[in-house]
Amino acid sequence: MTTEIRKIHEDIELLKEGLLEKKPERFSAKDVVRSFVGALFIGVTFIFSGMLLNVVKQISDFNLILIIASTIVILIAEIYFVGWSRVKKEKGRNVFEFTLKRLIVFYAVAIAVAAFYSFILGYNKTLSGKEITELIFLVALPCSIGAAIGDLLKKY
Repeated sequence: MTTEIRKIHEDIELLKEGLLEKKPERFSAKDVVRSFVGALFIGVTFIFSGMLLNVVKQISDFNLILIIASTIVILIAEIYFVGWSRVKKEKGRNVFEFTLKRLIVFYAVAIAVAAFYSFILGYNKTLSGKEITELIFLVALPCSIGAAIGDLLKKY
């Protein structure tokens, strides 16, 4: 009788975690696809900005470093507060591993999407190699936020 009660208790805890606590699942290929969709959606609103080319032509190396650093800080904050803060702390799962793999994937996806938009719109024909790199990192900032939003929205 006690094993049946224990099983019912475990089932209730599982339902509670799934329905009430909105606990994030393990990172998977679906999350990568979601991040591409989020980056494409947010990135398209910035790539068509008329001021983007003017900003790229005037941006300094220092500003580019600030953009890259800001992107990483924003992603870490978003991953930590949206994901890690909801994870039930269990043995074998640490914040560094949780954050690092998402940071790498989301930023790589953001750069890939920004490069994709830059090349399909033909910016490589009007801008130098340095300016294309600056454009990619500049557009990767909003794309990375879009990539991480998929992680937030998957439970809501």
